[in-house]
Amino acid sequence: MWFKIRLAIYGATSIAGLIWPFYFVIQFINLVRNGNIQGSVIDIGNAFFDDAWITPTSGFISADTAVLLIAIFVFYAAEGKRLKLRLWGIYFPLTFIISLAFSFGSFMVMRELQINKELNDTD
Repeated sequence: MWFKIRLAIYGATSIAGLIWPFYFVIQFINLVRNGNIQGSVIDIGNAFFDDAWITPTSGFISADTAVLLIAIFVFYAAEGKRLKLRLWGIYFPLTFIISLAFSFGSFMVMRELQINKELNDTD
């Protein structure tokens, strides 16, 4: 029972990490389209990342996430190797291409499936 609950939570986190962050990306794209943010592609990219630190609140969340990212990457490598997960390294680029919430939720789903498989194989 707990296995299915954990899978549901990890899966929901992964789906939310695919959808919710892109709501804000779309808002940023609309700012660019409306002319509120102008310049070259590099200027626009810099504005996107600079905005993550623009207020003390957003700076706190950005700093906290950056530190957490280091621990999560170590976790990906350690658990991926320990459990012999296939393609465990794919979660590194997925973090930056999609989102941390998506990659972590997806990793946890695959980890949970592998642990459950190993438990069932030993029975």
